[in-house]
Amino acid sequence: MIATGIPVVMLHGTPFERGRQHGRKFGAEITRAIETMRTGQGAAAHEAARHEARTAWPTIEAQAPDVLAELKGIASGSGLDPIDVLLRSGFEFFGPASPSGCSALAVSGPLGALVAQNWDAPPSFAAELVFFLHFGPDGFEQAIIASYGGLCWVGCNRHGLAFVNNDLMLASSAPGLPSQIVRRLILQERSVASALKQLRALPHMAGRSYLLGDASGAVAGVEVGASAGARVNQTGSPVLHTNHALDPDIARDESEATLRATYPSSRQRHEILRRKLPPDPDAAAIMALLSDEEGHPDSVCKAASPAEPSATLFSVIFDCGARSLLLCPGAPARQSYQRFAW
Repeated sequence: MIATGIPVVMLHGTPFERGRQHGRKFGAEITRAIETMRTGQGAAAHEAARHEARTAWPTIEAQAPDVLAELKGIASGSGLDPIDVLLRSGFEFFGPASPSGCSALAVSGPLGALVAQNWDAPPSFAAELVFFLHFGPDGFEQAIIASYGGLCWVGCNRHGLAFVNNDLMLASSAPGLPSQIVRRLILQERSVASALKQLRALPHMAGRSYLLGDASGAVAGVEVGASAGARVNQTGSPVLHTNHALDPDIARDESEATLRATYPSSRQRHEILRRKLPPDPDAAAIMALLSDEEGHPDSVCKAASPAEPSATLFSVIFDCGARSLLLCPGAPARQSYQRFAW
């Protein structure tokens, strides 16, 4: 356990075996989450989402066979329908997700990139978070923070490639891969360059921003949309992002009204990151920035407010060159980071 209660779970074996261990450990919790999803969305919306998930299944099988094997393992271990387990990671099948606005950055350094994020979501999500360490036949593979029953919120791999990502409020959607599957495909790559090639090739269901870094010090910011595809709009250090589109092609598809209603602090948080990030920051400087409460409660280190009902539920800094991460469960202005290395 981490200090405030995020469980650390090690998974071993093939993708299916790791999924089955995941499903067995959290079977009751996943079952409740899927039932809550079903009742909260309503029978008609749930069945429509199941139809969309079944339609997407062959694309997932072709593009991400190992990820699909893991989903099947979660279903096997928990005794649940694989389509419902896919929906647990495929929130795009239901349309707009619950607000989870975040502040993120990636910077180059002589010893590798630092990739960091305050992950903001409704406070009720905190109880779902798990820190998964995946080990395959050749040893450590990846470190992932996810919700139980889900695939990935943020993560890094044994090669020193890490990513974080932010929600975007785009108007368009299309058949394609849910973003949690895209995230796991990123973690199959060795470098920012190969991850960018992967992101350009994949079909994206909806809008999202990805910030990438690797052990060589390379960084990049990518925004994706259903109509525009992947747009690499930041390749120099620092890469900064909150919840509004920066790429002109992606921004043309952005719903400004939805953005203002969902993430009114996005531009303010971005400006604070830009203004307060020092030149050549180290991990300590990034920890200080992610603890910043200017404009509280709708600040970089966030608390729930009437305008934005999300709070910083964890903060993470991936040190790509050192193959380690700093993880703070809760708001970093009030909690401490702990280091994990592999």
